[in-house]
Amino acid sequence: MACADCHMEPIHADERISAHTDAVACQTCHIPEGALRHATKVDWDWSTAGQDLPEDPHIYLKIKGNFVYEHDMQPTYAWWNGAADRYLLGDLIDPTEVTQINAPQGDIADPTAKIHPFKVHTARQPFDVLNEYLLVPMTAGEGGFWDTFDWDSAFQLNEPNTGLAFSGEYGFAPTAMYWSMDHMVQPAAEALQCYDCHGENGRMDWAALGYPGDPLTWGGRN
Repeated sequence: MACADCHMEPIHADERISAHTDAVACQTCHIPEGALRHATKVDWDWSTAGQDLPEDPHIYLKIKGNFVYEHDMQPTYAWWNGAADRYLLGDLIDPTEVTQINAPQGDIADPTAKIHPFKVHTARQPFDVLNEYLLVPMTAGEGGFWDTFDWDSAFQLNEPNTGLAFSGEYGFAPTAMYWSMDHMVQPAAEALQCYDCHGENGRMDWAALGYPGDPLTWGGRN
């Protein structure tokens, strides 16, 4: 279901605003921030798990590592046509680059794509240094990481479940996962205004979206 399936034309009294809907998802303007009531996790570093550090469920847990939470989080904006690429277990990675777990498909040249707000959850996840794929440890249960805090045995124990051989050498690689923001729609009065995107310090990264500059000056994709 999409917003316009229920909210039929005319959606806006101002035609200049309605003209944006060909390239901008409703959520982009009507969900200006996320995590308004409670902070949301935006980063998870597995590489610090197993250490004897002071524990706090929002900062560090020995069984899981370090976390970063944000409140009133400003979204990341990307083109999205409703489909996504997906990392599959065993896919090769480049540990020097960020592995996209579920990158949204679409770009400025895709007429079916619109600019959509996302929460981007970053992480550092274990990977096999020689085989160059992400590893999945056995966490719970006897001999699991949460029992022994031994990464090597946790990877070896899970080989029959994952079908992935563990070479004996592991590291931690950066990953990113996109969460589409569709909840927490705000009243119309709280929606983004023109200057929020087109102002001097607007929130849009026009270059990352494929524009030569602010489309207010340079023109839209069509």
